[in-house]
Amino acid sequence: MTYAVAAGLVLALACLFFAFWWAGRVPSRPKGIAANAVFLWAPHVGLPAPRRGWWLSCSENDGHNRCKLTDIDGNTEYEGEFVPYDDKGPVPEGELNIETEKTRDNKVWIGSALVPLVFLENGRVLLPASQYQESRRLLKQQNGNP
Repeated sequence: MTYAVAAGLVLALACLFFAFWWAGRVPSRPKGIAANAVFLWAPHVGLPAPRRGWWLSCSENDGHNRCKLTDIDGNTEYEGEFVPYDDKGPVPEGELNIETEKTRDNKVWIGSALVPLVFLENGRVLLPASQYQESRRLLKQQNGNP
């Protein structure tokens, strides 16, 4: 009887450990997702739960930056032009390295999609062109400027 209880306890702990491990792993990149796409985790819900989040990739084409946001399975949620916050022109392709932590935490609504402001590793920020003023207001408010 004691061995059965101990075995059950060990099995329960192993399952719990596996659930936490699995929930924290970046999912496999779906077919059609750009090689430079990063995975943005959805906010944690505490206990192990199904993985939630989005894939985000940005590119430069003909002097314009475009970003694409897809769900965890690769279905497009938003795609559009993004404009640099610093007004210094488009970010070159080689500098479009997304900083995941900051990008994950700052979003604006565009239609039915919650679209992130894209923070880059070089310190620049890309804002969705269709919500540029709202995005600027959000950044100013976050930085303590009225």
